[in-house]
Amino acid sequence: MVLEVRNVTKIFQRKGKNKIIANDNISLELKEGEILGLLGQNGAGKTTLVNQILGLVTPDSGEITLLGESVYQSPIRTRSLCSIQPQSQVPLGFLSPKQAVSLMGKVRGGKKYNPKRLDMLFDALDMGKWANKEGQSLSGGARRLTAFCMAVIVPGKLVILDEPTNDVDPVRRRYLWNVIRDLTKEGTSVILVTHNVLEAEKAVDQVAIIHDGRIITQGAPTEVKGSVSNHMRMELSLADDRSELDCPGWANSFHSNGTRIIYSMDASNVSQSIDWVKNLVDKGIVNDYSLSPTTIEDAYIELTSNKVVSS
Repeated sequence: MVLEVRNVTKIFQRKGKNKIIANDNISLELKEGEILGLLGQNGAGKTTLVNQILGLVTPDSGEITLLGESVYQSPIRTRSLCSIQPQSQVPLGFLSPKQAVSLMGKVRGGKKYNPKRLDMLFDALDMGKWANKEGQSLSGGARRLTAFCMAVIVPGKLVILDEPTNDVDPVRRRYLWNVIRDLTKEGTSVILVTHNVLEAEKAVDQVAIIHDGRIITQGAPTEVKGSVSNHMRMELSLADDRSELDCPGWANSFHSNGTRIIYSMDASNVSQSIDWVKNLVDKGIVNDYSLSPTTIEDAYIELTSNKVVSS
């Protein structure tokens, strides 16, 4: 086992205020060559857990081991075995992506650093046109990809990626996931920290959903989806974000984000729901729709909220 987290609890006591339980009795594990999606909203406790895995924060109780050794007894060893892409943008200044990634490669790899890997990463992510531009002139997506390359130019046994696709365009997002999967083929394990549940479902081998500091479910994506319901979901796109739709009688719940609305329903109501949405398409209220089995996003919403969610 590459990583084992056992019953980890971390409490922060704010002066003159109530204590905050950032992590509450968390346990998880990660095998070699596996991608774990750590999913949760901002403030759920993801970053605190990552900082403890890296040995930057000490838990109040519990134990974390990396390749069989305690993180807290060997923090320097731990950080030498881990690579991380933080959520915040890396300040490149006047350095070009090529200079920044090469520098990180030399720092982490020393004499073993292979410059050909830099060329491979830049080719795989189609970053050639940015390679020699000053960092301060780059777009957010280009800087995000540069930070990713800095994390994996000499990957550790454990790579932690915190929202790696923020600001990255859809095409290069696909390229990035291919590179991540190639890492796992070489034996590297990956923790993907994200609140983008839809994206994570396509990329991970295991899922752990963290909410209010606790892991509320974990397992393979199919197991997590199957643990909450056997519902169907209908996703539709409104023609106008000012349009308002009530929750129809056949729907168990719904949540919305701008022009995107997702309904959950029992399989027996599929025919009724299709007739309903076709009528809205004919009226020009809905642009398009899709019908599919429950997703990780649906499971996430059902597990973290007992009421209709609108965001």
